[in-house]
Amino acid sequence: MLRLANGEAGLFRAVELMRDGDASRLAQMSGSGAMLVLTDNRINSLGRSLRETHSCATIPVTGHTISTLVDIAISVPDADILGAQASIVGERRDSLADMTTRLLRTAKLIPSAVLARIPSRDRIFQERLARDQNILVIEARDIEQYGRQAAESLKIAARAKVPLAVAAEAEIVMFRADVGGEEHFAVLVGGKVPEKVPLVRLHSQCITGDVLGSLKCDCGDQLKAALSFMANNGGGVLVYLAQEGRDIGLLNKMRAYALQDNGLDTVDANHALGFQSDERLFLPAGKILRELGINEVRLITNNPDKISQLDDAGVTVCERVPLTSQANAHNQRYLDTKRDRSGHLID
Repeated sequence: MLRLANGEAGLFRAVELMRDGDASRLAQMSGSGAMLVLTDNRINSLGRSLRETHSCATIPVTGHTISTLVDIAISVPDADILGAQASIVGERRDSLADMTTRLLRTAKLIPSAVLARIPSRDRIFQERLARDQNILVIEARDIEQYGRQAAESLKIAARAKVPLAVAAEAEIVMFRADVGGEEHFAVLVGGKVPEKVPLVRLHSQCITGDVLGSLKCDCGDQLKAALSFMANNGGGVLVYLAQEGRDIGLLNKMRAYALQDNGLDTVDANHALGFQSDERLFLPAGKILRELGINEVRLITNNPDKISQLDDAGVTVCERVPLTSQANAHNQRYLDTKRDRSGHLID
């Protein structure tokens, strides 16, 4: 059960986790009809549009099987999936539908759900319903605050010397948040934080690029180049963030890759799955740097968003250090999209 501050509440289930009978059970328990929730990005990819004030939309699920609901929410976008007669109701930001999609994005699930509103705003009634049905009650304010709370509660949990191929003197410092969530770490190249304003690289996890050597992106090349550059220039700090696929998760990144195989670029593929172009917050990086005693950095990046978000997190970027990598036949479109649609400073 998800509940807003004004008492409005509803029962929901992620579309990709739906089973036979779930929609009717949600409707029966809540006492209202079930609706399919889609984000504005997914709606746009299906050839329809919403007002700027609407972040998502709801569609009646009556007459739809689970298979068709999954097609509407996840499959290769096609204007015919919805149908010309589909009844689409726009939902405003911070609405019950909107908070549902935000919770699912936090959980790395496709941000589409079947939602059934509870007609009564009586909290005692809602609590009894949740208790009788063994349902967890989630307050919207907790969803709103989670990202910042998770970042601000990050603390050093462990550290150990780990010699690297590019730097025999290196230390890994692990961070964990009090409220749970992903574990991040920092690599101190040279074994310590440099006394002068340090070179810093914020690197989001990319298993396919960092571990498997995928040619589809430049992540692995950037990681190696940044570590080598630090090692050859007096050391530095690499902040490795658990933000696979621009923080949509590895499974959803593979779904996006499959959509790219059908002709979409990286931005449109994320949108087709209902996500933003980039779901990452760099508040955790700011807190990690501050925990290491770093308030000013020379940032190795081509991404202006990292600079602005670090500034917002209380870390001053004194200098941007460009990072170049060699394009190949498999990642040229990816690099062009980063430059042309995401504003990355790539020559």
